Amino acid sequence: MNTSKNEDWAYGWYCLRAKPKQENVAARTLATLKEVEVFLPKTVRARKKNAPPAQALFPGYFFARFDPIAHLRSVQYSRGVAYVVRRKEKPVSVPPALMDELRTITNDGLLEIKDRPHKVGDEVSVIAGIFKGGFGKVKRLLPARERVKVLLEFLGRETEVEINEDSLDFPSTHAMEAG
Repeated sequence: MNTSKNEDWAYGWYCLRAKPKQENVAARTLATLKEVEVFLPKTVRARKKNAPPAQALFPGYFFARFDPIAHLRSVQYSRGVAYVVRRKEKPVSVPPALMDELRTITNDGLLEIKDRPHKVGDEVSVIAGIFKGGFGKVKRLLPARERVKVLLEFLGRETEVEINEDSLDFPSTHAMEAG
């Protein structure tokens, strides 16, 4: 009996690899295709005014629900898509329960990442203000004023600077531990 290699391919969720830094482009392009649903989960920092914009939860990867027999070619060659993840030439389907869980832990596709409690000695990066781009260590927390004393290297020497908490990027919990 000669069976087609496509006989067990079915409508469902599949993992796609985007071209470098093109997850958003690929997701938007695929969303314009009929009968293709796209899910690009992202992370966003909690309560940070100057935080970087939402970023892909799985950098370089996203998900699409489609029928690979009918739409594999149009999905594969869409703008921003590098390839459909495969194993032995067959697109790897993502279990519906996993997709349901991802949708449950995200709010409209966004997973809010909370900062760990700040502590003296934490390494931080400055994301706003005159010291933007600088790195330093927390020397003292001033919670009543939501400010932090940070030891920064400035003009060739270490200097203690008081910076607004919203202008600092503190270490985060791992995205999958947030909740």
